[in-house]
Amino acid sequence: MSVVHYRSRILVGGAIVLSTLLVAFVIMGAVLPPMTATGTSVITDSVDTPLVRAIKIAQQHGVDSTFLARLLESPRTTFQQRVLKINVTNFAQKPNYTHHHNAVSVQKVRAFIRKHDSLLTAGEKAYGVPAEVIASILWIETKCGTVMGSTHVPSVYLSLVLSADSARLDQYVETVMVKLEVDSSKRDSIRGYVESKATKKKLWAIEQLKALDSIQRDGTVDIISLHGSWAGAFGMGQFIPTSYRRWAVDGNQDREIDLDNLSDAIHSVANYLQKNGWGPTIKQRRAAVHHYNNSNAYVDAVFTLAAKVRD
Repeated sequence: MSVVHYRSRILVGGAIVLSTLLVAFVIMGAVLPPMTATGTSVITDSVDTPLVRAIKIAQQHGVDSTFLARLLESPRTTFQQRVLKINVTNFAQKPNYTHHHNAVSVQKVRAFIRKHDSLLTAGEKAYGVPAEVIASILWIETKCGTVMGSTHVPSVYLSLVLSADSARLDQYVETVMVKLEVDSSKRDSIRGYVESKATKKKLWAIEQLKALDSIQRDGTVDIISLHGSWAGAFGMGQFIPTSYRRWAVDGNQDREIDLDNLSDAIHSVANYLQKNGWGPTIKQRRAAVHHYNNSNAYVDAVFTLAAKVRD
């Protein structure tokens, strides 16, 4: 075979291979979806809005950009000014939990305990927390799973990233002054306190976003569609993301931790209290419940309701 003929065969064969590859690429391009932009580019290329600013701040503080981009692309994710204001200023309003242990509440919690006695007893045996205390917390938090909240949880924390935004600080100060019923002479001290609290709330929200990302990676909770309270808590026991990561447990042994599932919720509440100091003394027990919700009025309500249910 001549060298010229050999080279001609190579050229012809190469052309056939290239043509085949081009056809394959065209077919694949028609079948496969286009590659999506990276999380960073999605965020960078977005029009500036409060939500985008919050996402950029979260990204700067180490929240995964791909997770943030998924949130940004979801129509469920919105900036919630009202939620932001409530979270920053709510400390100035004295909580009232008395309605949680009125006659109707006591009757309904007793009925709940009778209906789910086996699950509550299992939780009590496993963690040493009385069934009536577990049930009382579930009642105060979500009326035993009947009022779970309709606020988009990721949106809560993204909104709270802007807690320390100076443009909103004056509004928060005015709201707090009205709630506390103080005069203008207290403005500077109130402003300093609100500013400090807002900064802590921002950093706290960023940690919750990181926890949400971790939960999403675990694959047991669809974070993008997760709803709960205006405070960012979810499930029957109203756990925040970091609490879910640390103390939520699989009560029914189905290898998933679902706080909308009653068994998981009961065991998770009991585990939370046990891990945070529940013991034989009332001081230990009050401290454990206070860790669950750092309000003395809340602690009083839990033990008042539990005592009435037990009597």
